Amino acid sequence: MQDPYLTLGVARADATDEVIRQAYLTAIRRHPAEREPEQFQAVCDAYETLKTQKARLGYALFDADLPTPDELLERLVENEQPARPDIELFREVLRAAVGKR
Repeated sequence: MQDPYLTLGVARADATDEVIRQAYLTAIRRHPAEREPEQFQAVCDAYETLKTQKARLGYALFDADLPTPDELLERLVENEQPARPDIELFREVLRAAVGKR
């Protein structure tokens, strides 16, 4: 899946509900379902991923480019640290998500 921000042509820094909605409306006019069904579907999927602040946070936290929780846990177990891997795992996922902005 292509980055939904690129699909809609929106910069992450400018991504508000209204900016994303306007980009979505522009993109579906540019790529009508009758002529470009695959691109239209990609635009709809991107909008569903980014349409609310909560959805954008979920994308930032669980984006495919980030290590999976299993990968992070495996890395923590290999290093035998810290005492509470669940908290450290959560912190590392948050750091990775915030760093992507």
